Amino acid sequence: GEFVITLSRSYVEPFLTFANRRDLREKAWREWTRRGELSEDRLNLPIAVEMLKLRKRQAEMHGCKSFAEYQCKDMMAKTPENVMELLENVWERAKAAANREREALEEYCKEIGEDLGDAGIEPWDWRYYAEKVRIAKYDFDESLLRPYLSLDSMVNALFAVSNKLFGLKYVKRDDIASYHPDVDTYEVRETAEDGSDRLVAIFIHDNFARKYKSSGAWMSEYRGQTKNLGEGIDSMEGIPIISNNNNFAKGSGPTLLSFDDAITLFHEAGHGHHGMLSDASYGRLAGTSVLTDFVELPSQLMEHWLEQPQVLKEYARHYETNE
Repeated sequence: GEFVITLSRSYVEPFLTFANRRDLREKAWREWTRRGELSEDRLNLPIAVEMLKLRKRQAEMHGCKSFAEYQCKDMMAKTPENVMELLENVWERAKAAANREREALEEYCKEIGEDLGDAGIEPWDWRYYAEKVRIAKYDFDESLLRPYLSLDSMVNALFAVSNKLFGLKYVKRDDIASYHPDVDTYEVRETAEDGSDRLVAIFIHDNFARKYKSSGAWMSEYRGQTKNLGEGIDSMEGIPIISNNNNFAKGSGPTLLSFDDAITLFHEAGHGHHGMLSDASYGRLAGTSVLTDFVELPSQLMEHWLEQPQVLKEYARHYETNE
């Protein structure tokens, strides 16, 4: 049969990992890495140039020689020179590690009699043979893990962790109209100190890839939290509306995630909690409106909860057998 893949990361990366046609892997990789220049009306190079010019102008307005200098002022690195020192240090170590892996992949190809030509491993080969080596060397096939990580189970795990850590309850609201049928909308509620039930936030879960949707994963605020409301303004206007956005591939049956996908689900939920649990007087200081060095902390902490044995034991169950 014939199959079609789009240039969405959630489709291309599995294709590059499992497709045994080298010519098709090359075609997919080249189109994917050129997707910003595939047509004149979507050429993004002029936009990038304009952004750089505006950033330089912004930096000069703040008395800085470059945008890099301006950007580092309120960060731990402090100067572009410190950033480059770290990057160059990591770069040399990363190159050495990548070369060791390349040699291992090429050695594996020789062992199984596959001729890669004079160029050896190409970018479109890397994921494919890395998966082969992982199975051969460690007897681990990641695809066998997916049936235990259905999206429905992982969302349930996420909400359970959220309840345990923060006392939040998620009430699905199918009656609230959203911008796409695949999107789930929830009221996020908690029990206040006086025993009353309190609305904390509106949470929008947009998990599936679709045409024209940006790639990757991110958290958005449709409305940030604030207490700075004018007289007569409904307090509901200070309740945050937060979305988590992923790009999981939707099929005809249950959506089965890789472990990395499940980690991403929890990671973005960390950002989501940062927005939902905000308790600031002024919107300008609420939610993720913090210094860049801090903004990834809640997400980094949240993602590790998936790896806890008690969470996996209860929720990482086979979608068909419940084992």
